[in-house]
Amino acid sequence: MNVKACIFTDAGKVRKVNQDAAMIKVANTRRYGRISFVAVCDGMGGLSKGEVASCKVIRALDNWFCEEFSLMQGMNEGELWKTAETSLRRLIVKICGELKRYGKHRGINLGTTMTALLQIGTRYMTMNIGDSRIYLIDSAKARAITKDQSLVQDKMDRGLITSEEMETDPERNVLLQSIGTTMAPEIQVGYGDFKGSTTVLACSDGFWRLLHADEMHKRLCPQMCVTDSDMLDECRKLTELAWSRKEKDNISAAAMCLEF
Repeated sequence: MNVKACIFTDAGKVRKVNQDAAMIKVANTRRYGRISFVAVCDGMGGLSKGEVASCKVIRALDNWFCEEFSLMQGMNEGELWKTAETSLRRLIVKICGELKRYGKHRGINLGTTMTALLQIGTRYMTMNIGDSRIYLIDSAKARAITKDQSLVQDKMDRGLITSEEMETDPERNVLLQSIGTTMAPEIQVGYGDFKGSTTVLACSDGFWRLLHADEMHKRLCPQMCVTDSDMLDECRKLTELAWSRKEKDNISAAAMCLEF
């Protein structure tokens, strides 16, 4: 399997501080071939030090992949997935505690979203907290495979608003789950299989909020991802499109094109 990857992140046209953080890790293993891990965290702008929270989570995920996860490579695949999920759940609870203590010591509240995808062979696992998203983009379409843990998503699920009304709802920035604001957030975990060459896109809400899935597909489908630089250029063009639609938030996109 070949992997092409890029990360684009920007504070945007309004915010002075970029509270987003992103990571892509790729490793070669003897037993499972090339594996990859991508994550994006969006520090909560309404709280203090959102950039500290997002950076801490990304660093912890980076260390986990390089150290703890590397020690699991001798396991069979079924055991590996189960152990990796349990290990990541424990890590998130640990980070929540550390952020709570950090905030208590300084008299502040801080938190962050997290969305991540771990790929081994043609199988993947996602972990999501908050309203950052993972999209899978193949030759046919782009689709979000995580579900926002937000108040407007909950209102839509209960039939109180439509998908169109979500975009203008005054409570659209209210999160139901995040890392740091509670000791044990509800972690949304999903598993799936890649059906062929696919671009994995992890992004903050500043990126996806004013873009349509077909626009992401047009620019980031595997056919368009010839080189890492091409992917970066397309992420930048999508960001400029979001800005042209008056997006004010930080914007981050971490993309991996997996060629099977």
